[in-house]
Amino acid sequence: MVSIAVDVMGGDHAPGEIVKGALQALDLFPVKLVLVGPELAVQSELTRLKATPDQLARITVKNATEIVEMSESPTQSFKRKKDSSIRVGINALKQGNVEAFVSAGNTGAVMTAATLVLGRISGVERPAIATVFPSMKGQILLLDMGSNVDCKPHHLVQFGVMGSSFSQVCMGVETPRVALLNIGEEAEKGNEVTQAAYPMFSEAPVNFIGNIESKQIMFDEADVIVCDGFVGNNILKFGEGITKFFIAFFKQAAKTSLLSKIGLVFLYPALKRFKKSTDHEEFGGAPLLGVNGVTIIAHGSSHAKAIMNAIRTAFDAIESQMISKIAAGIEAENEAHKIASAVVEEPVV
Repeated sequence: MVSIAVDVMGGDHAPGEIVKGALQALDLFPVKLVLVGPELAVQSELTRLKATPDQLARITVKNATEIVEMSESPTQSFKRKKDSSIRVGINALKQGNVEAFVSAGNTGAVMTAATLVLGRISGVERPAIATVFPSMKGQILLLDMGSNVDCKPHHLVQFGVMGSSFSQVCMGVETPRVALLNIGEEAEKGNEVTQAAYPMFSEAPVNFIGNIESKQIMFDEADVIVCDGFVGNNILKFGEGITKFFIAFFKQAAKTSLLSKIGLVFLYPALKRFKKSTDHEEFGGAPLLGVNGVTIIAHGSSHAKAIMNAIRTAFDAIESQMISKIAAGIEAENEAHKIASAVVEEPVV
C-alpha cells in the first residue's frame, strides 16, 4: 500500500474539501494518506466528515503550523515559512516517509519547494507542469503549462521526453505521438526556439510527428503536445474561459424564446457531456515532471472530486514507477543530444 502526503491547507476550499476528497480516495484506492496541516483543524474536519474507523486506520496527521497563501511570493514563502503545509509535505517526500505529494495550494510555492528540496531528476534542466486536456477520442497531455515562460530548444525536447513517459505509464498510451506546438506544420515555421527544436526532436527517443497548430490540439492528432510555459499557460486559461463562455451562452440563449428552451432541452445531454469532458475536477491534478519525486499540483479551486482524482494520479505515478522511467528517457535523450552536438560538418573546400 503506497503512502501519499496531502496538503490539507492548499486551495480555495481548504481544509474541508481537501479532507473530504482524501476520504473519498481512501474508499477507492489502496493508499495510506498523510494529511499535512494544523493538527487540530485536520482532526476537526475528520470528525465533522465522520471518517470511518477503516479510513482513520490509514490516515496519519502531520502537523504544520504555517500556511502559504495563494497570493504569496513563492521564494519568500520558501525562505520564511519552513513549517508550512507545503514545505512539511515536500520534506516528508524527500525523507522517504511518503511516496508522493499532492497540493492544491500556491502553484509557484509547490514548484519552488519541490525543485529546491527534492532536486531535479538527473539530466533534467527544467521541470515542467503537464496538464491533461480532453480530445475528440480521449485525452491528451500538454506541457509546459506555466513553470518555464522562456525556454531553450533543448528544454522543449526534454519536455517531450518527460511527457511521453507520463503518457505511457499514467495514461496508457503505448507509443505516444509527440508534437511541437507551432504556428504552422512546416519544419521552418515558428520562432528561433521552435525552429531549432524541430531537428532535435527528430533525434530524441520519442515518437515525434512534427509541428501541430493550436486548432488541432483537441482533434486527437497527437498524444503529447509541447510548448513553452508562456504559451501553455495562456492555452490553459483560454480553455477554462471558453468552457464557461459556452455554458453562459447557451443559458442566455435559452431565455430568448420558447423555441430556444425546447432546443436546449434536447441539447442538454450533449452539453452535460461537454462540461464533464472539460472539467478540471475530472483530471484531478497536473504532475510536476522532472523533479525527483512524484508531485501533483491540483487546481486552486479544487473540490473533493478533484482532490480524489489528484490522489489517483499520484497513485498511478507511483505504481508505474514514473520517476525511474522519466530518468531513463532523459538519459537516452541527453546521450542523443551529446552525439548530435559532437557532429562537426566537414569544411567546404
